[in-house]
Amino acid sequence: MPTVKIQNTGQSAKSDDGQMLRTVTQSNNWDIPYACENGICGTCIVKVTEGKENLSEMEEMEKQTLQALGADDGEHRLACQCTIKGDVTIRH
Repeated sequence: MPTVKIQNTGQSAKSDDGQMLRTVTQSNNWDIPYACENGICGTCIVKVTEGKENLSEMEEMEKQTLQALGADDGEHRLACQCTIKGDVTIRH
């Protein structure tokens, strides 16, 4: 069972393999805002500090949104678009 951690708050939770990062953060009441939940608005942007290889591949919409936000550096993701494949640490 993968573990998701938020580096700046110390919170962590177990998740199912293939579970949406959004689902984990929302079900644990973590302070990550969501608006469109479709990868368009960028509200839920997070920095992946560990385990970026343990998140699903980026779809085109997420890539475009991150590029528009100037965050297409390979370290940022939209929490509403990621599925979890292993342990990951994010910073919000």
